[in-house]
Amino acid sequence: MKGRKGTKVKNKKVIVLSVLGLMVALIAAGVFGVVTLCSSWLEDLPDYQNADAYNTAQPTMVYASDGTTLLAEFQLENREPVALDQISEYVLKGTVATEDERFYSHAGVDYLGVARALVNNLMGGELEGASTITQQFVRNTILSDEMDEISIKRKVREMYLSVKLEEVYSKDEILRMYLNTINYGNATYGIQAASQRYFSKHASELTLAEAATLVGIPQSPTYNNPIDNPDNCLARRNVVLDRMLSNGCIGQDEYEAA
Repeated sequence: MKGRKGTKVKNKKVIVLSVLGLMVALIAAGVFGVVTLCSSWLEDLPDYQNADAYNTAQPTMVYASDGTTLLAEFQLENREPVALDQISEYVLKGTVATEDERFYSHAGVDYLGVARALVNNLMGGELEGASTITQQFVRNTILSDEMDEISIKRKVREMYLSVKLEEVYSKDEILRMYLNTINYGNATYGIQAASQRYFSKHASELTLAEAATLVGIPQSPTYNNPIDNPDNCLARRNVVLDRMLSNGCIGQDEYEAA
């Protein structure tokens, strides 16, 4: 009897070990498969080493026969790049507070933000994303041909390029490139062009209320711009002001005045 019991116990141990071994093998195979798949997605990435080139969008100029009189300018995107110190501090602070409050602490991808958005969406909250400023810049420029594609592959490529981009450029350089290329509605790209388009002034001269208005547009350039949808624009502007206040970018007096 003892021998039979000992054999049964031994057999159970063998079965358990076999099952554990199979599970480990399956997990390892799964991990290897995922790594191999992701590696294949990263094989044909566009060049990100010269991302600053995306800041330029030169217009086509038409001159009179004398070669000096400018008759007209044509361009698909109304864009006028500026340096960071030529942009209102309200725009800089408001953009970070609204679009990516941990911008200066993450390395291109905000994994904490991804986890928060995932939990929020699973719990039935208002749908939200977790794209950082770097990811948005990558999606709108380097991966512009893929920006409308909704897939895990595109997201993996975007996240990888964001991490690599932050190895090449400083945070301030990425913020500058982002602000010079983001869509502000009405075929207007970049903060300087938007400032001129909506307020007829230089980006460095924007007031808090004006800056918050522009910061709110890129979330949905069609529905948040002040010309086509002033009510949506105002509501979004107030969200930006709320986030600037809660992040300590402005004081209560400034908030109430704006």
